[in-house]
Amino acid sequence: MELQDKVQDLLDRVVEQGLECGCQAAVYIDGKLEVNAYAGWTDWSKSRPVDENTLFPVYSTGKAPCSTSFHRLVEDGLVDYDTEVREFWPEFACNGKESMTVRHILSYRGGLYIQPKSTLKELADFKLMTERMAMAAPAHKIGEFQRYHPMTYGWLVAGMICHLLNDFDYPAIFRKLVGKPAKMDHFHYGATLQELENSAMMVPSQDGRFYDRDGLDFLNTLEARTCCNPASCAMSNALSIANHYHALDQGMLLAPETIANATQPCRDANDPFEFKAGNWVLFGLGYMLSGPKSDPGQIFGHGGWSGAEGLLDRKKHMAIGLTRNLFADPNAARDNALFKALGFSQRDW
Repeated sequence: MELQDKVQDLLDRVVEQGLECGCQAAVYIDGKLEVNAYAGWTDWSKSRPVDENTLFPVYSTGKAPCSTSFHRLVEDGLVDYDTEVREFWPEFACNGKESMTVRHILSYRGGLYIQPKSTLKELADFKLMTERMAMAAPAHKIGEFQRYHPMTYGWLVAGMICHLLNDFDYPAIFRKLVGKPAKMDHFHYGATLQELENSAMMVPSQDGRFYDRDGLDFLNTLEARTCCNPASCAMSNALSIANHYHALDQGMLLAPETIANATQPCRDANDPFEFKAGNWVLFGLGYMLSGPKSDPGQIFGHGGWSGAEGLLDRKKHMAIGLTRNLFADPNAARDNALFKALGFSQRDW
């Protein structure tokens, strides 16, 4: 059985068994699209089937493409990883952030993981939230340890890009730097109402297990789906996610040495949380690292709270994009069975 048929059969079965509502999977191997499969429904009413272009909320899966857009500016010579942020974002130099560098932010070592108290309307205002991050105080000494920034990472990284370019239309910047070159035609940091006509709603599992009401409800709001926060509010299909990693693999976005540098672990002995399988604690410069302990950067990318995921295995030249709308256990049967079918077993985190 060809890989396309094998994966399609798997997705059909998990939907039929109620383990998924709607889902997509796209896989490149050695530069060739080997899988573009989809199954299920946009919600439990089963009134609209998922197709290959259906948009899914992908939560933190959007962090990695945003990071790629920043690395593009480094390659263009506009900034260096050790540049202090205040040099191009003067308002940032306050409340203990005066010496914070680009590297601190990209490596999650800046201590800015606490989300400013904001209404949903305010969270959807990209420029306002970047301004609030400029005024924020780090939760600890700069560089003291690494800690994941669930929501704030997008405002920080995209905010730096906008200040470097003196342009606050980050979605347009992203399309120029990454989206168009990588052919991410159905990837959006702020989808339009027309684009959302073919989109999936996040749904609970039918038995109610592994269900987080706040997390599910957030990405079902129109404000979240149409706003720009690359850390948590991207909308995409699986193929566009896979296209990002395919483009990286094929040298269409970044030089190999840039990727090698960005996938070096940025942890040290002071970092909290035990480094073990299942913990999101191993990061390079904006990318989550998932490879073997002998080479953590062999596999990199980013997952999302909903179970969406994008990954590249640099040695196998395998680029993967996954989406789903069942807000349940991210390590559900669909994930384990799918990665087994792909022969993709090494994911230490």
